[in-house]
Amino acid sequence: PFPSLGATLITVMGAEPGVPPRAMVLCADWCNIFAGISLVISFLIITGAFTFNWFEMQGGWHTAMQVTMTLEGVLWAIAAALLARINVVVSNASVAVGQVIICFGGIFFAISGLQDGVPGKVISLSYVLAPAASQKKCLDPSTWSPSMSAAFADACPYYGISCFMVATAMGLYGVSALPKTFVSPFGAVACFFTGAWTIGVFGLWGPTILEGFLRYEDMEQPSIDMYAHKTFSWAWVHVMQVVGAVFLTLGGIIFGMLDNIYPCKSKGSEFKSEEDSISSSA
Repeated sequence: PFPSLGATLITVMGAEPGVPPRAMVLCADWCNIFAGISLVISFLIITGAFTFNWFEMQGGWHTAMQVTMTLEGVLWAIAAALLARINVVVSNASVAVGQVIICFGGIFFAISGLQDGVPGKVISLSYVLAPAASQKKCLDPSTWSPSMSAAFADACPYYGISCFMVATAMGLYGVSALPKTFVSPFGAVACFFTGAWTIGVFGLWGPTILEGFLRYEDMEQPSIDMYAHKTFSWAWVHVMQVVGAVFLTLGGIIFGMLDNIYPCKSKGSEFKSEEDSISSSA
């Protein structure tokens, strides 16, 4: 029988079957770390513009926000795809499934960044599925335009963070029996879980759920009235998004320590040694 594409790839990259290539591990870890850093930068720009009013979200600031938001989605999709393959190689099916879910989450974030999505336009649960924009019949067209409704790109962050929330919950359950130290698989997954759920609960789903099933058609002047609702008016949620992004980045850094991707020796090597001794004694 012909070898599978995965087995061929592993052979070409110089690793034995059942052992993931070092280059694949390094690429996945660094993509995770830089994805987190990109998200922190993007959320810091959003917080500076809409929470503290330090500058207007236009020109270079807007471009930087859009580029970093797109980049973090792309990098997380790449990292998750690589990690899914790595866990297939080592026969860890549950983690592979979780990484596939995260890969889809990264794709949704990238789409939102590329299309300049505005999640605040998902003003309630009525727009989570991003229905087609409907125009309000009125004499003054300035009070309504299709851009005031929620488009697919606006709803993509909700899909993306939901993927992260589900996958990190699965991951945390999977490592719940491991030693609960900071630099450990449990510590890394706990950081990912905290980051994803902080962004999801406070930054996206919370304000939207609290608005119930409000619709743009219920507003007299949607282009103005929508800013009075929680997805726009609760500017403090952007600070929570920064906090969540920091935890996601920290999770990636810890996994990098465990995989010894940094030039200096980290506690990851000590953890690996303990793990190996436990395996050999067993």
